[in-house]
Amino acid sequence: MPGVPIQDLWLDIPPLQSQSSERTGYDTQKPEKLIERIISLGSDEGDLVLDCFVGSGTTAVVAEKLNRRWVACDLGRFAIHTARKRMLGVAGVKPFNVQNLGKYERQAWQVAEFPANGKDRLEEQREREAAYRKFILDLYHATPMNGYSWLHGTKSGRMVHVAAVDAPVTQTDVKAIAREAWKAIGSGKDSPTKAAVDILGWEFALEVNELAKQVAAESRVDVSFRYIPRDVLDKKAVEQGDLKFFELGALSVDVKQKGRGVTLKLSDFVIPTDDVPEEARKAIKHWSQFVDYWAVDWDYKNDTFHNQWQAYRTRKEPKIELETKYEYKEPGKYQIVVKVIDILGNDTTKTLEVTVK
Repeated sequence: MPGVPIQDLWLDIPPLQSQSSERTGYDTQKPEKLIERIISLGSDEGDLVLDCFVGSGTTAVVAEKLNRRWVACDLGRFAIHTARKRMLGVAGVKPFNVQNLGKYERQAWQVAEFPANGKDRLEEQREREAAYRKFILDLYHATPMNGYSWLHGTKSGRMVHVAAVDAPVTQTDVKAIAREAWKAIGSGKDSPTKAAVDILGWEFALEVNELAKQVAAESRVDVSFRYIPRDVLDKKAVEQGDLKFFELGALSVDVKQKGRGVTLKLSDFVIPTDDVPEEARKAIKHWSQFVDYWAVDWDYKNDTFHNQWQAYRTRKEPKIELETKYEYKEPGKYQIVVKVIDILGNDTTKTLEVTVK
């Protein structure tokens, strides 16, 4: 009550009920009223609130509503996916970024998991990288191959590249892999017999999946991209085996222009159905059901992706918009980035260019 000092024991905030509109299905979710009291007591408007274990995103949501700046972190992909989608439901939410800082964790994991005894730091790093690549190849059930800079193994007649732990796979990498693939064909005993490469990576640069089509056309190399699962950092998950290397999705977007107006429409989105749980796979009747959320940066400047528009599913509104429009104020050449998050929580991006007169 106003004017009455608050006591140590808070009994006036009930637990989150099963029918609550706040409920996301996340096990450790807290009531917004509880976090609102804590943030109100401990900060002023404009202050920075940090939650290192954000779970379902309650702290970020409440901080946004209370006009605080916020940073939210979590190791779980489901937590990040839940929190991001929940933030989009906040009325008047300001733009925010989702960034993967996992490379620091991966770097520490690589050093701890693969000790080296080289004569100097460079030799130790080479030994460590070789052990790491063999470890990933074993999990992928591939056979190691030696003598190449960009090719590290073979599986079912295809060559395999294992990307470094601390850098995304770029267009430059893909072109170098494709060039070396042709050199490796038929160049020795048990050498690959076809120009096909599986590229395993932790992260992929924007538009790298689209580049695969260009590489295939120009170099006649069949390239596929697969995520190295984060579960490889977990010894228990590795011991249980059968880790999934998810393939990147393929996105098609139709673009229409009229004056300074641009209309985007998702026309197709494909992800490997083997990666989707059987129960969900049976329920999917149209490709759009693979899309859980998509966003557009209408003026991407090769820096940070900005959510300038987004559409997402909710329990009340299970259908998702597949079309959006934007009116540019000034003429010029603009780069548009479309980002789709699928039902597994993976990101797929596509870059488009438009010239507005």
